[in-house]
Amino acid sequence: MNLLKNISCGIKGLDTILGGMISPSTILVAGTAGVGKTIMSLQMLSNASKNGERALYIPITTESAEKLKLYNSTLDFFDNSFEVHTINRQLAEKDPLTTLIEIGNIVESVKPDRLVIDPITPLGHGFIEQEKRRFFYTLDSMLQEGNMLTFLVGELLKPELHNSVISHLSDGIIYLTREDRKSRADHLMEFIKMRGIDPGRSSEITSRKYLYDISSTGFTVYPPLRSGQDLELDDNRIETGIPGLDNMFEGGLLKYNSLLVAGIPGTGKKIFGLQYILQGLMNKEPGLVVTFEDTPDQMILDSKRMGWDLKSYTNEGLLHFICDNPGEIYPAEHSTRIKEVIEKNAIKRVFFDGTNHLELSVPDRLELRGYIHSITSYLKSRNISSLFTTDTVPSEFPDNEKIGMAPIMDSILILHNSKARDRRYMCVTKSRGTKHKRSIKEYAITENGIKLRTDTLI
Repeated sequence: MNLLKNISCGIKGLDTILGGMISPSTILVAGTAGVGKTIMSLQMLSNASKNGERALYIPITTESAEKLKLYNSTLDFFDNSFEVHTINRQLAEKDPLTTLIEIGNIVESVKPDRLVIDPITPLGHGFIEQEKRRFFYTLDSMLQEGNMLTFLVGELLKPELHNSVISHLSDGIIYLTREDRKSRADHLMEFIKMRGIDPGRSSEITSRKYLYDISSTGFTVYPPLRSGQDLELDDNRIETGIPGLDNMFEGGLLKYNSLLVAGIPGTGKKIFGLQYILQGLMNKEPGLVVTFEDTPDQMILDSKRMGWDLKSYTNEGLLHFICDNPGEIYPAEHSTRIKEVIEKNAIKRVFFDGTNHLELSVPDRLELRGYIHSITSYLKSRNISSLFTTDTVPSEFPDNEKIGMAPIMDSILILHNSKARDRRYMCVTKSRGTKHKRSIKEYAITENGIKLRTDTLI
């Protein structure tokens, strides 16, 4: 009896979600035209072939083999080392039994480890339902004898899956779709069923949709950002970099702390964040700045006017930036890039500038809070200290601001401009795990950064 093997999907992000695929098994990749079924299949075959697998592609098409090869050559990931045997689609629809024999002969001659038939739905086109079921049961028995990982690509709508005999014979069903969201379209992947995966994660995997992207460089799936489970929280304290502020937090922020700095525009939130990052850089702590409003060059130039040489830290590889137009990002893709930069560069501090800008890409408030919560949880699990900023509406006193993100942050610091006195004040309204001082402190924005006012007066 052949043993089941767990092998790589060959698609970036998909192994993270599924933990690989079981071989031998049969997976149906379904969806309408234009959702990327063929590109996904070709990338899986290309990567499998590069890894030493015998890979076979059987396209059922009206195109010539030469035209298919020309099209495939435009894909950056494409590797032509796998076998391709085309079957004429018109002949397949007219004479499915002969096609069935032809597929069997091709599979027997190549003996692939991984097979893609694309698409499978034209086969048995003219049969009545009983004959169609008999046809596909015969095809399934033949594929089972091949002892391989098989992908059947189907041009099917989601409601059609439940009545399709192909669905019943498949060990797994991956459904690809496109959903329009006002000014953009999202490509989403669902796992209708997937035998062989960890039973403890099965319901979680099959109960959600996953964003994916298609480009000439390949097919990428974006798994949700997950917190690490094997790290213990480090309760040591770090310096904020703001003279006089650490005393308000019992000597500094806890290392895993997420601090939200809130205030109206002009209160110095960006300067605060850069000063916090600079303190870490001076201590050789790699930092990441996530921004939506300013380019990295602009931030570096603005910092230079305050005597901070951030450029030297980028040259050393200690400081990194992720800069995006908030109206064009996808949260799942954005969080994946944040994760990759953090883990590649051993980031210790993160400055996330302007959570309010994300409302352009995530207009739903609950969804936005969920996204920010996933980031703060991930950072905390890696003992990374983080500072987030957000805009607030003007208020009369610095502790009256209403902040939607407050429940998911460890600490809250309010920056306030007083019109009556033409002065600035700050107040710590929350600090989990710390006996913080709730007193209101005056601060100033000087040519060297932010300082508590008592430190600036002689």
